[in-house]
Amino acid sequence: MYGKLLKRYAMNRVIISLVSGMGILLLFSGCNEFMKPKPPAPKVVEKIIIKEPTKEDIAKAMEKEKLKDYKALPVKEFVVYGEGIAPMNTISPAQAVALAKRAAVTDAYRQLGEKLYGVRVNAKETVKDAALRDSRIVTQVNGLVKNATITETSYKDGLYTVRMELIMNGDRWKEIFSY
Repeated sequence: MYGKLLKRYAMNRVIISLVSGMGILLLFSGCNEFMKPKPPAPKVVEKIIIKEPTKEDIAKAMEKEKLKDYKALPVKEFVVYGEGIAPMNTISPAQAVALAKRAAVTDAYRQLGEKLYGVRVNAKETVKDAALRDSRIVTQVNGLVKNATITETSYKDGLYTVRMELIMNGDRWKEIFSY
């Protein structure tokens, strides 16, 4: 009887050793998965291309933004009054009128540019001993004005006045300001 107990004890020991060995093996093999280094994610390289837009690009952008569906955009009319003063040191009165007209037309174009594209304002002030020494304000207008027409002109007492109109239909409006 002692022999049977000894055999059974030895067999239980072998079984316990096998089960515990397999458990340890499973434990370390499971941990091994977590300890493997993950492969790095592939790098995504974006190419940025800068180019001057063409009419086809503008048409594609308008189609993409569904601007083609808006056929009934209103006609916009811009009206400005330009003024120019005749200079005092001219050779003849005709030259004074011509220079005043040129100044008035230029002023009208500047005003149209301000309405369409806005004005850039730069300012600089210099303060010394808690007093304002110098103050400079510079305004700048950049834009392209096409198809503006002069509808009225007048010259009185050295002041030349010009009424200028710019009429833009919806298609032209979209073409200029779609970007």
